[in-house]
Amino acid sequence: MSHLSRIKTSINSKEILKKTLKDLNFTYRNTSEDNIDDKKINSQNITIEQNGKDLFVFYWNGKEYSFLTDLQLWTMNIPYTKLLEKITQQYSYNTILQESTRYGFQNINQKILKDGSIQLVIQRWNS
Repeated sequence: MSHLSRIKTSINSKEILKKTLKDLNFTYRNTSEDNIDDKKINSQNITIEQNGKDLFVFYWNGKEYSFLTDLQLWTMNIPYTKLLEKITQQYSYNTILQESTRYGFQNINQKILKDGSIQLVIQRWNS
């Protein structure tokens, strides 16, 4: 028996989420209207797939995305918690770059540290 689990995230930008998934080499598609758990979903949802099989969905609730998957049928070789951490880290990185560029900053240097964190150096010159 299948049981979908929904995990709340702080992801709220569809464009940054799509860039993040692309950065992490995921194949995804916008989910057309369908029913999941007897609830209507819309094309804001993003379904991640591999080899023609749906792995998980980022479900849009009107304010933010939730990570939606069947944990009993989880087949990836990484625990879903670690995967979600990796997606969240890359999403945060992409958000920082987008927002800093918007305010006139430039990415000068970036480095992935031994603990997996990302060190990012940005600068802005005032004229």
